[in-house]
Amino acid sequence: MRPNFEIALLPEAVEFLETLDEKTREKIYYNIKKSQFVNDNELFKKLNDCIWV
Repeated sequence: MRPNFEIALLPEAVEFLETLDEKTREKIYYNIKKSQFVNDNELFKKLNDCIWV
């Protein structure tokens, strides 16, 4: 299965994620990766053509 979009994390986001405990960090990474394949509005909402939050 091919992802719907690419993921790019800013260095500040990576630094923040590294401050979290492992279980929380892994859950966030899992949800980010899942969002590439599944359109789930509970995970992310589209701001514009390039930015999702």
